[in-house]
Amino acid sequence: MNIKLMTVGCFAQDIHFSQYAMTPLNINPSQAGNFNEDRRVIINYRDQWSSVIASPYKTFGASMDMPFKRFENNYFGGGVSVYSDKAGEINLGLTSFNLSIAYHQRLTQKSCLSAGLQGGFIQSSVDESQMRFDNQFDGTRHNGNLSSGETFNSFSFFKPDFAAGILYSYVNANTSQVLNNEKRVKIGLSVNHIISPNYSFIEQNIDKLAFRYTIHTTSYFKIKGVNIAIQPSGFLAYQNKAVDFLVGSYFRYSLTDFYKNESLSNGAALSLGIHYRVGDALIPAAFLEMGSFAIGISYDVNMSALTSVSNGQGGFEISIRYISPNPFTRDKSQPRFF
Repeated sequence: MNIKLMTVGCFAQDIHFSQYAMTPLNINPSQAGNFNEDRRVIINYRDQWSSVIASPYKTFGASMDMPFKRFENNYFGGGVSVYSDKAGEINLGLTSFNLSIAYHQRLTQKSCLSAGLQGGFIQSSVDESQMRFDNQFDGTRHNGNLSSGETFNSFSFFKPDFAAGILYSYVNANTSQVLNNEKRVKIGLSVNHIISPNYSFIEQNIDKLAFRYTIHTTSYFKIKGVNIAIQPSGFLAYQNKAVDFLVGSYFRYSLTDFYKNESLSNGAALSLGIHYRVGDALIPAAFLEMGSFAIGISYDVNMSALTSVSNGQGGFEISIRYISPNPFTRDKSQPRFF
């Protein structure tokens, strides 16, 4: 294999999830603390391309955030997030650790503008023992005793990384209870890698990690007279001419009133939906909320040119969220902004 294997920064993808609403700090630091309750913890896992390669992409994530330092018409929010990705037989790894802080300013009784900053580091590594180069072909087979002909700075590096973002939130409701909110909309814009760290394993090679620009929106519209709401959402990321564009919706049904069951007395809802990653995959998903806990499951059905190899199999993803206090039962005279 030639040197292109080693310029991994050109081919590496930023850590991403199809359930993007369940990775708020990975998308936009202004979302830190931008929700109705006091604390939020989310765990993510994604397995991708297991049908195509022997060593599929595996991505893990965890985040915790909360609002704090409240004033009359504004408050601060903060959070911490860790994401880790492993890909391919050379175990190309990427780990990011970040601290986020956001300021949320109420504009009117129903709207809020947020701004956030994020700082931390990225760490990347490869397994040198699994690498193969054309210079190591001895005429018959690969010979690891032959020189690769490449000069490596290291097989692991550690770089600082920063991001910034803004977010507009609108809540048309008189309480913060989940089932009482008639309408909620948020629209955000963020920029990641704003110092463009050098992302190269090769000595004297400059491969700056390009800015990632992200626009995202989520919404909630309750249908009057029934326990159903629609939740349209969209996500658009642009990085070094690569585009990741998802659009779709959940349909959310309240289970609390339908099932007069003690196990659901703390509130429950089931959301079923489908999203489309343009040019790549159709993504059916289910999201179950029960009190403070929620679990989301989705699967990327591959629809790209790779379908002939993947047989439509793309990526499985699961997310688990914990919010405290219980969002179904908390009551406030004025809304906060999710």
